[in-house]
Amino acid sequence: MLFNFHLSILFPLRGSGETLLPFVIFHTMKKMNKFEHVSLAIACAALLPAAGVYAQESENQVLSAISGTTFSGYIDTSMGWQFGDKTTSAGRVNDAADRQNGFNLNVAQLRFSKELDEDASIWSAGYAASLLIGPTAQEMSYADGEFALQHAYVDLRAPIGNGLDFRFGAFESLLGYEALETYANPNYSRSYGAYLEHGQSVGGLAAYTFDINGWLLSMTAGIANAFDNPVMNGRASNSARLSYMGALDLIFPESTGFLEGTEVYVALVNGINSDPAMDADSQPNNFGLNAWIAVPLPVEGLSFAFNYDYAGNGSRGGSSPVGSSWANAYAGYLIYDVTDKLTFANRFEYAEGSAGAYDSIGDADRSWLWGADQDQFIADTFTVAYKLWDNVITRAEFRWDHDLSGNKRMTDDGTRENAFGISANVTYMF
Repeated sequence: MLFNFHLSILFPLRGSGETLLPFVIFHTMKKMNKFEHVSLAIACAALLPAAGVYAQESENQVLSAISGTTFSGYIDTSMGWQFGDKTTSAGRVNDAADRQNGFNLNVAQLRFSKELDEDASIWSAGYAASLLIGPTAQEMSYADGEFALQHAYVDLRAPIGNGLDFRFGAFESLLGYEALETYANPNYSRSYGAYLEHGQSVGGLAAYTFDINGWLLSMTAGIANAFDNPVMNGRASNSARLSYMGALDLIFPESTGFLEGTEVYVALVNGINSDPAMDADSQPNNFGLNAWIAVPLPVEGLSFAFNYDYAGNGSRGGSSPVGSSWANAYAGYLIYDVTDKLTFANRFEYAEGSAGAYDSIGDADRSWLWGADQDQFIADTFTVAYKLWDNVITRAEFRWDHDLSGNKRMTDDGTRENAFGISANVTYMF
């Protein structure tokens, strides 16, 4: 689910030489999106003065070209400290060692988009392009330092049944309960499962939603150049082997009582990483699986979600051998919307994998420090979110992580089994 945004520019026409006051209005309308699970709500209105020298909108090619286009984004900041003057890296994504024990600008996002028409009975086209500036950009597969293109794609709809949708370009993975946009998640820090998930793809998707007596079933299938793309248009191998992905999304109808709105999601991605100099048969195959369910509970404002992630790859021989690896991550979320401004969220998780699977440092072999036992962690994260200002989310969070393997992997120097940290997060959305 996300919000669909439409830009209307209304020009009250006056005689030549008179002041013209254009009204710029952003409309929001909740709708189901078959490709993403990122919620973004923006509503604003502006009254702008201008000289009365414009022709009618239908005669202005520039205004016609941008009709329906919206400009949006957000600025994400944080502060974080680990107890005991240490830093923690295992399985961290947006709050790794380089963003602990201090203040951070995480990311600024600038996004231009035009959504598909609500009427599925007509041909429709849209697009989206999103630029990230800041350390969070490094989480994207094809990042250049602290700059990254989060996505840039064209959406097309054919008026077949409920609308057959296509997407072409660069887009985020189908995997994941948690989003890159931290304000859209129950907690500020992301889960061990988010650490495992496939990042971005360059390719094409096709999606269709079936309405079966109120049950909404969306099916998505796609192909891409490679499983992971450090270079935007990088191919998987010199034999141009492709990667494949698919997803199913089911939403419960009103007839299910308090379960109305329950969502069940399953997605997978399979392929090899970008390396055009290597033959496909010499590269390890990568596989990612994500499944989650979000359920409203029979207490007003209370909901529960459960998420599962799996990541694995095969071994590779040759001059640069790579061993096989695997990892599982399980997370349960309890979310309580006390008011429209105040929310409590608790996430408990368990993660396991081959030794070094959750090593955020990126060394090929840390057995010299962490030991050769497989990774095994538990963590609990409690977050309080409050919206004191419009379009601003402020959050305070406490997180505890524990290494079950006995290898004391909870600090970079391999000296502790437990890590305790607090953080604050302030995000402005526009």
